Amino acid sequence: MEGEVGKKALECILMPAMLAAKNVRAQRDRLLQLRRRLQQQQRSPGVQYVAADLFKVYSMGLRAGCGYLSTCLDIAYENDADLSFTNPAFAFIPDVQLYDTLFAQRLRPRPTTQIDAFTRIEVAYYAADLAMGYHVPRCIEFLVGVRPPSVTTKTDDCMVGYADDTLAAATDHIFKTRLAGMVPDDSDDATERIPKTRPRRSNQVQDQEDMDEYPAAPTWEPPQVASSKDPDQALSYLHRACSLASLAVKHIDAAVAVISTFLDPKEVAETAEMADEDAYISENGPYPSD
Repeated sequence: MEGEVGKKALECILMPAMLAAKNVRAQRDRLLQLRRRLQQQQRSPGVQYVAADLFKVYSMGLRAGCGYLSTCLDIAYENDADLSFTNPAFAFIPDVQLYDTLFAQRLRPRPTTQIDAFTRIEVAYYAADLAMGYHVPRCIEFLVGVRPPSVTTKTDDCMVGYADDTLAAATDHIFKTRLAGMVPDDSDDATERIPKTRPRRSNQVQDQEDMDEYPAAPTWEPPQVASSKDPDQALSYLHRACSLASLAVKHIDAAVAVISTFLDPKEVAETAEMADEDAYISENGPYPSD
């Protein structure tokens, strides 16, 4: 069918999708574990260790997960997938607004098509990337008073201000700043006016081929003395990071299930076995439960 990628491309997409499923689920579980620790040690010196562990989760763990998801989308683009699944507006919505936008998406409860699967992967990518690039670092900042080093870069021309319809506002922003020669039509449905172009994503997330030999997670020592700390705010950001990771896991699982229906069950089983063996979690994983 026109707009659908072939079997070989789907096989190539399934592997990083399964790797992402294993990776992001582990990071989600680790975030939940660290949230329990933070709730117990919110106003004790132990928050220093929680902050250091959170740094490891996003700087390498979630970064790998985003890389796997980015690879899935790149393969879909390169194999002429129907681009109606993509929503470039996500890349231009400021971080402080993107959380609500991702959770407000109306997706089919039971995805059945390739477009459904790729849509789920894209939303999962932005959810994991938002946790990695914004919510976990902000949590650490409110724990120790200093924002840790970033591993992601938000586009430098995000839309400004708030709007009743965030996606529509971001789409208009794209037309005005990126596609000035194109005028959106008068359709009342904002999704009909979204330009079907490849969205920009963080260029610092590693691609699949770079993931075979992951280095140890970088170290970062939280400062012992900080000027501005707010444990309650830190916990709020961690709550949202956990929710984003859970959302990403949900969408990845749905995408894997759909893609698997287009392939031979034996090949799917073999891919799942390889993904279980090869998925990067971190040098500290798999994570134990409390």
